[in-house]
Amino acid sequence: MSRRALILILVLGAWSAQVAWARQTVTSLKPLLITALKTGQAEGELDNRDARAFTRTFGASAPILIDVTRIGGHKEPGCGRLQVVTRQAGVIERDEKGLALPAKDQSLTYQVNYCASGRFPVGEGGE
Repeated sequence: MSRRALILILVLGAWSAQVAWARQTVTSLKPLLITALKTGQAEGELDNRDARAFTRTFGASAPILIDVTRIGGHKEPGCGRLQVVTRQAGVIERDEKGLALPAKDQSLTYQVNYCASGRFPVGEGGE
């Protein structure tokens, strides 16, 4: 195999891996929750009016990324327990005097019960 062919294979392999792992852009959390229920995980980049407002307000340098993982089941069919992690790099907070603090990465992790039908289950017993 020639050196040129090997380089081409490596470049195409890296490109296809990057495309396969590309985050989907979403305007709400709902499609990520449903995908994670069905496949076990979902990754996205939130892009809506509110996300852009947060980014401007905090002078962030990166988009809001969301990772959702199915971590358990639920008694109600089609529902499960999900862990949601949202994060954004380069967030600038302000001190009590309004002065900008050094930029840092921020994240928020929480869990929620959710159903593939797009609703929250009422309770563990479905009541």
